[in-house]
Amino acid sequence: MTTTSRLNGFMAAASAQLLRDDSKIADHIGTALAAGYAGPRALPPASMPACAILDSMLSNAEEDHIQKLAACAEDLHWRMAGFGKLSGEINNKLAVAELIGPDGLFVRPDIRIGLLLQREGFHYPNHSHAAEEIYLVLSGTAMWAVDNAEPIPRGPGGIIRHRSYQPHSIETIGEPLCALWGWVGDVAGGSYSV
Repeated sequence: MTTTSRLNGFMAAASAQLLRDDSKIADHIGTALAAGYAGPRALPPASMPACAILDSMLSNAEEDHIQKLAACAEDLHWRMAGFGKLSGEINNKLAVAELIGPDGLFVRPDIRIGLLLQREGFHYPNHSHAAEEIYLVLSGTAMWAVDNAEPIPRGPGGIIRHRSYQPHSIETIGEPLCALWGWVGDVAGGSYSV
């Protein structure tokens, strides 16, 4: 099986999970995931210190979309989160892999879809951005706070939506988090602030 078919297999399976949500953004991101893409851009597989726990998170999964993610995990190009606005120390706790988007394996200028990996015991601080955002929790449970409200636990299958410029934070306690995220609207990243 080729890298392209492995990635498309995971994205189609993730799309089916995301399309359970009846929001406009879920439809937009889910449709983009299921579109089927030709060969990915020549981004070599890359890892970050935060990725050390990825294999153990994905092993022995029974869910189809997690098995398909495990099959393409070595093909991903992980990078530092936060568009350069987070400290370098965060590399040990947080990483993103952009699947579709301006900097993704599959280039599209109008959307960003990727994965977030967050180690246990880490608080991803309050941040916001111009893009409207959706998350699908793939593995792990994290405390999600939106608009400075009391954090709520979100586990596998959970869907979280953020409006444009809506502040939000994510805290992992006893287990790491792997989530799919999607941005629509102003996806340039220059508006990202922490």
